[in-house]
Amino acid sequence: MRRLRILCACALLAALASVAGADARFSLGGTVVRVVDGDTLDVRLASGKRERVRLIGIDTPETGTCHAAQATAAARGLALGKRVSLRGDATQDSRDRYGRLLAYAWLPGGRDLGFQLLAGGHARVYVYGGRPFQRVGPYRQAEATGRKVRPSMWTCGAASAPPAAGGRCDPSYPDVCIPPPPPDLDCKDVPYKRFRVVGADPHRFDGDGDGIGCE
Repeated sequence: MRRLRILCACALLAALASVAGADARFSLGGTVVRVVDGDTLDVRLASGKRERVRLIGIDTPETGTCHAAQATAAARGLALGKRVSLRGDATQDSRDRYGRLLAYAWLPGGRDLGFQLLAGGHARVYVYGGRPFQRVGPYRQAEATGRKVRPSMWTCGAASAPPAAGGRCDPSYPDVCIPPPPPDLDCKDVPYKRFRVVGADPHRFDGDGDGIGCE
């Protein structure tokens, strides 16, 4: 009898796992009605239901950090108002802990939104919980392309712009090339955000003294 109960329990667990896998292989059509940020969308499904969707396999800068606004703008330009096909991935959960639907978003013309954001330098590959997703190979290739884009999320805090006039770079800003005064520059006058500040800080970019300029 005990053996029979164990067999039944195993069969039940297998059935539940099968259902969970099937749930994650969904395909839904809808229209993007809001871009929350670079990796999160609100989609109105054909049924009229509104779903918040977290794109599988990518992570974009958090709101308020370097390149977050650009990543959101890129996602908005690609997807807002567009018909999309939302497809789940059997290797992943169907929803995250916040209840968001986990999906790839395929745009008109067969373009994968996550792939496009990676290739544009607006996102990095994100493998959650050590569980590689089905499109991880193409996504890593797209990220490699995105790392070469200038400017992008990968150039935040890096010396990616041309050297300052005359090649004069103040040593207080070792990761970027900003000339010493005069003139006295403000953050709006330089193309860098969130760069290291050491020493004298002649332009006073680090107003709060935390070692990071133009936050």
